[in-house]
Amino acid sequence: MGRVVNIVRFVVPAVALLLAGCGTALFDTIELPANPIPDARQQKQIGLEILKITASMKSVVSVETTEAGPNEASSGIEQWTVCGRVTFPSRALFYTFFVRAEKVTEWRQAVLNDKCEGRNYRPAVFSNPSSIY
Repeated sequence: MGRVVNIVRFVVPAVALLLAGCGTALFDTIELPANPIPDARQQKQIGLEILKITASMKSVVSVETTEAGPNEASSGIEQWTVCGRVTFPSRALFYTFFVRAEKVTEWRQAVLNDKCEGRNYRPAVFSNPSSIY
């Protein structure tokens, strides 16, 4: 009985490690579809989507955006982000918009790792967000 217990103590962890290695190899071979950096036309469409999103926020004074850039924080599945600086009467806040082609797939208030503060901003496409509806 003692010998069987010792064999089980050795075999079970060995098999578990072997299976874990196979699972990791399987996931390493999965490739996501290509996601090239958005071109100028796509970036204009992204700007429109960002304006629609920010138009729903209360008391927005102005919106500025950046060009699409790499996902610095490596959070989320998207490879590219656009940062937005949204000015309210009392302060400005940074937002990160995760993009694929000409679509904003997700967005949130920016975190330090997004590095939005260091990007170059330009006024959003339309000065009056209500004109995009």
